[in-house]
Amino acid sequence: MSIRVLLSSKHKVVSEGIAAVLRTHHDMDLVGISDNGATTNALCDQVDPDVVLIGMQANDAKDIELMHQIAHHQPVKNMVAFSGNSDRNSIIEILDAGAKGYVSTTSSIDELLSAVRAVAAGRVYLCQTAAAEMMESVRKARSGDITSTGLGGREGQVLRLIADGYSSKEIARNLQIAPSTVEVHRRNIMRKIGLHKVADLTRYAIRNQMVSV
Repeated sequence: MSIRVLLSSKHKVVSEGIAAVLRTHHDMDLVGISDNGATTNALCDQVDPDVVLIGMQANDAKDIELMHQIAHHQPVKNMVAFSGNSDRNSIIEILDAGAKGYVSTTSSIDELLSAVRAVAAGRVYLCQTAAAEMMESVRKARSGDITSTGLGGREGQVLRLIADGYSSKEIARNLQIAPSTVEVHRRNIMRKIGLHKVADLTRYAIRNQMVSV
């Protein structure tokens, strides 16, 4: 039987390219294309895909939210995400959101197809770029390159500024990053250390000598 694939991407040129390739493979059946979350959710009900192939924009909270929604869909849909973000935290966040496969946009189309096939068969798939990044993070952890708090360098910067009373918009300006990126870091910090209130995060930062008092 063919693998029923629903393709979701905000970038039309990317969708058209991937769709053209999918149509040349006899074991793939492209059952729908979407460029927004609402349509993707609706198509999950209408076309009943085996795999939802999702294009992720860099640090877009809406894409992560869409993945959480699909992960709770009944019946559950398998997801493969492709993204330009290949850092450890982004990969973990995507997998935590429910994806069974991750492929970097620097990967070949063959790796993307391999991910779809693997996930459809019930396996987990990481492209070579993502696998190398995860192995490097393990090496750094063992060698002590990651802080004792378990946070990455940018996460530590965000936590220090949160503890100093800065808002997300102020942190974004201070670090010269997008506010949505700050929100992604905040979620990663909260997930890693298990704290969700600003007061608790502040106490945590003080306790770990990340800020002065």
